[in-house]
Amino acid sequence: MTESTNMHKGRLLAIDTSTSSLTVAVLDNGKLIGELTSNAERNHSIGLLPHIQKLLTNLKIRPKDLTAVAVGQGPGSYTGVRIGVSVAKTFAWSLGLDLIGVSSLEAMALGGSNKDDEAGENKGAVRWIIPLMDARRKQAFTAVYENRGETWRAIMPDGIRVMEPWTEQLLALATNAELRQEAAGISRIEAPEEIVFVGETEGFSEQIDGFAHQWNGTVRTLPHRIEAQYVGMLAYPRLSKGEKVEVHTFVPNYTQLPEAEVNLLAKEKQLKGER
Repeated sequence: MTESTNMHKGRLLAIDTSTSSLTVAVLDNGKLIGELTSNAERNHSIGLLPHIQKLLTNLKIRPKDLTAVAVGQGPGSYTGVRIGVSVAKTFAWSLGLDLIGVSSLEAMALGGSNKDDEAGENKGAVRWIIPLMDARRKQAFTAVYENRGETWRAIMPDGIRVMEPWTEQLLALATNAELRQEAAGISRIEAPEEIVFVGETEGFSEQIDGFAHQWNGTVRTLPHRIEAQYVGMLAYPRLSKGEKVEVHTFVPNYTQLPEAEVNLLAKEKQLKGER
């Protein structure tokens, strides 16, 4: 993902509390100038404001020097997402800042993709980045993002999915052109050369290994926790397009299986029945 030439200007506070990571960052004109991340499971309500205060103090930035606040709006921990969104709304309302929410899963995926690039992996390949957040009971909050050169886009939306049938669905999407065309109603989706599972991958090793044995492309796993800088990086170009939200009506995305995917699953079953 590259920076927009028409980038939103100003200092932005980015927040995410959707997982056990409590992460805040400040970006200036799209570039990271400071970040503070800690593992604070079940303590977000206590730790978030002190983290923000400490970061701003370290950077010698006053709250009124900010122009916008971006928050990971979920999916993820119900309580965690609610705390992050509530604090972001309070900052935006009290300081008159622009407010925008971005997908916490997309921020996780973008961060994992960038770290994959830094490791020197094949940047020219068609990669599907699969973020995973543990949703308990063998379920994951997950989605699919395509990273191909300068292109970054969602091809399967955020949802909560049982991992075993989800990996079966991924296999069908990766190998079946007709299903890929049904996936999201966007421009042509090419078959991936590589699939990278990122995020809270440790609890899903069995399902990922099973997928890797069935698919003939490259499969990698990259444990990675959300970093707020990627919430900010996603926010800037969207703010440039005027995509801010209304403070009082903005709510978290606790996520349900999207209707488009329900239809896709039905199509997949139909295709299987034709064999």
